[in-house]
Amino acid sequence: MFWTLQIGAWLFIAVLGMLARTLTLADLKAAFVLTLTLESLGFLLTSLVHLLFLARLKKIISMPVILFMACFCLAVGTSETYAAWYLRELFFPNAHPIIDPVSPAIFYIAVLLGWSLAYFSLRSEYEARVERLRRSEAQTEAMRSELEQLRLQLAPHFLFNALNSVASEIHERPDSALEMVRGIAGYLRYCLNQANRSLCPLVDEIEAMQAYLRIQELRFEDRLKCTVKAQPEALNTQVPHMILQGLVENAVKHGLKLASASIEIAVFVKRTGTDTITISVSNSGKLSAQDPNRQAIGLSNLKRRLNLHYGDAYSFSLVEQPGTVVATIVLKGQACCV
Repeated sequence: MFWTLQIGAWLFIAVLGMLARTLTLADLKAAFVLTLTLESLGFLLTSLVHLLFLARLKKIISMPVILFMACFCLAVGTSETYAAWYLRELFFPNAHPIIDPVSPAIFYIAVLLGWSLAYFSLRSEYEARVERLRRSEAQTEAMRSELEQLRLQLAPHFLFNALNSVASEIHERPDSALEMVRGIAGYLRYCLNQANRSLCPLVDEIEAMQAYLRIQELRFEDRLKCTVKAQPEALNTQVPHMILQGLVENAVKHGLKLASASIEIAVFVKRTGTDTITISVSNSGKLSAQDPNRQAIGLSNLKRRLNLHYGDAYSFSLVEQPGTVVATIVLKGQACCV
């Protein structure tokens, strides 16, 4: 980038210098030779300053650097003025004489000061952009690490609850316990297959959730009834991995704890408009006194992952309706793939 701007800037300066010298000296050949010599010298000297000094500095804006560049501009501008006078007198003595020798010096110094200001501005902007990119990459990496930790937190949480379910069935219903183990193995296989993906199609999440519900149905038999309805147009939407399992697990856990007889779990997924997905999971029963302020592992984990993927473009609610507790997630737009 530096060399593109450097070459372009000095070509532009050369064109201006050529016009100014042609008008001042009234000699096209003299103007061309002086322009070729002096602008080439300016290009060479500023390039050397960049390569040998400025490019090696970590902090471009500092008082020593500013003083150095001011002295550089003054020295080189004065030297180019003398060089121009010497070349004109040596090779083009018949050219129109320069009445005001100060004007060329001002021109050369102004050119070099302009180059210095442009260099400092562009270099500062470049460094600021690099720093913003570095911070953004660091934040992305931190978010990715946090998401991975949250996902790793879910697997032991699910496995702990699932193994407790199997343990309670081994003696009384060994066949059901065996089928539950197979179901758990299938669910964990799904989790492993999705280990390197932060997002997956909603249809995959629904299938995994149904496998989880099947495990719970084997355990609780007639006490648990499940209904799943999803609009076809919502199935291919990319959503965070294990987004449904936390909601359903929470509904089963708290619903069965508070229900005296059976419990009904209903899952509804629909697409509203072009970019809004609404997921609701309801269970028969009611909220206990501590539930509104209690942050279960699954729900707090889910909220944090939704925040990382959607920012403010999502909402979560857990409300009690007559005889039913409903957890609702509304997702707007596309999830950020961290």
